Amino acid sequence: MSVLDWAWLIALLALVLGNLALFNWARKRIAGLERKDEALKTLHKAAQKQNDLLKRELAELRTGAMGVGKRVKELEQSISLLQARQDEVVQQDPEARLYSRAMKMVELGADVDEIMRECELPRAEAQLLVTLHQRGE
Repeated sequence: MSVLDWAWLIALLALVLGNLALFNWARKRIAGLERKDEALKTLHKAAQKQNDLLKRELAELRTGAMGVGKRVKELEQSISLLQARQDEVVQQDPEARLYSRAMKMVELGADVDEIMRECELPRAEAQLLVTLHQRGE
């Protein structure tokens, strides 16, 4: 065999070995990418399950919030009705009106004698109203 034949044979062998090395590298790279793909699919499934769970929980919270909102509205209506009834009772009870007037006088700074005179209350009750107002401040 001539030198030229040996050169071609060596070049061909180098080309085959290079292709084998490239093929081996590509195969390993593909295997690594396939593992990553499987891991990403697993993560995606887990994220999808978590997303579905959160959607269900959000729907439950919305339903609960709507129920609470409805209940709050009912309670507000009940409170308004009770406040109106209480105001009616206070308007009908002349004695309660005297105490309301006396409390307003105390808040405006009236003294015990003035409260007794204007509201026709005994001294002890007028003093009690003044004392309660002073403690509340």
